[in-house]
Amino acid sequence: MWNAEKKSTQSSIEPNTTSFFAPGFRMIGDIESNNDVRVEGIIQGNLITSKRIIIGKTGQVIGNVKGCHISIMGEVVGEVIATDITIIGETGVVHGTVLTNKIKIDPGAEVEACIKKLKKPIDAENNPKHAGKAEGGKRKENIVNQPELAKVSLEN
Repeated sequence: MWNAEKKSTQSSIEPNTTSFFAPGFRMIGDIESNNDVRVEGIIQGNLITSKRIIIGKTGQVIGNVKGCHISIMGEVVGEVIATDITIIGETGVVHGTVLTNKIKIDPGAEVEACIKKLKKPIDAENNPKHAGKAEGGKRKENIVNQPELAKVSLEN
């Protein structure tokens, strides 16, 4: 019983620290965190947090990076998704795709990436424009229904 109480108390505490992966650190695998994350080592895998990610000058991520505010002074090979802003510093290297609301690229940065505006997911319930059918019974085009149509055609 004591462990269950302790566990629930710990989960309600929001961490306000930074997870730091030092130079010389090397990891193969995915990282999911509730903290800010700073990478100075090498990570071969996906890195996900709802907070800030900093890829330092000696940092390298070979995988997808997802966070709120992403600063890259090292190297990322993969998809970068920032819900707020992506900053690529003068020593930053990005190869892949960048989806972000705002981007800043300093002179000297090496960017070989497809850069796209991050679109927030559309809530079909609260947005009648994307509902499955119109009022008059006419079907509106909806990308969400396409897999359903494909499934029906495969079954027949």
